[in-house]
Amino acid sequence: MTLNDLQQWLGHKHPASTRYYAAILQRTLTAAYRKADYFARNVRTIQVLIDRESILTGAAAGGEQPWKYYDLGEGYCSYDFFAKCPHRLACARCPFYVPKQSTRGQLLAVKDGIDQMLEQLDLTDDEREALEGDREAVSSLAERLADTPPQRAPRSGNWGRPTASSLSLSS
Repeated sequence: MTLNDLQQWLGHKHPASTRYYAAILQRTLTAAYRKADYFARNVRTIQVLIDRESILTGAAAGGEQPWKYYDLGEGYCSYDFFAKCPHRLACARCPFYVPKQSTRGQLLAVKDGIDQMLEQLDLTDDEREALEGDREAVSSLAERLADTPPQRAPRSGNWGRPTASSLSLSS
């Protein structure tokens, strides 16, 4: 509504009266933000794990092995500029993604689900191509897990003394 429409709707004679009632006080706005939990929803923190062994042995300096891992829950991201990652939400296909050993069963279940969809559903060529690409990505992740010895997996229990810190990422 425009100010004039609001003035007529409220039955005010003067636009100044409408402006007075339509103005939002700073404390009212702050209370509304607090009530909506705006700031808590728009600030994200993510745990960052540091592989001290990789740093101390020089493997990180030589570029042989990443030294910093962002914990995504189901896996880790080893991309140094995580906040600016161009692959957001396409982690399974990203070369910087390191799946956790605990996700191996989930990956196999997802692959089976994709296989069932390819067999049972009538799909367009584009849908079939997308599912086959997903199946390849999931299979690749499962193979990477099979090739990764448990002691090299970026889990805090297997590192010498992991250092965890939090980064704030605003969205």
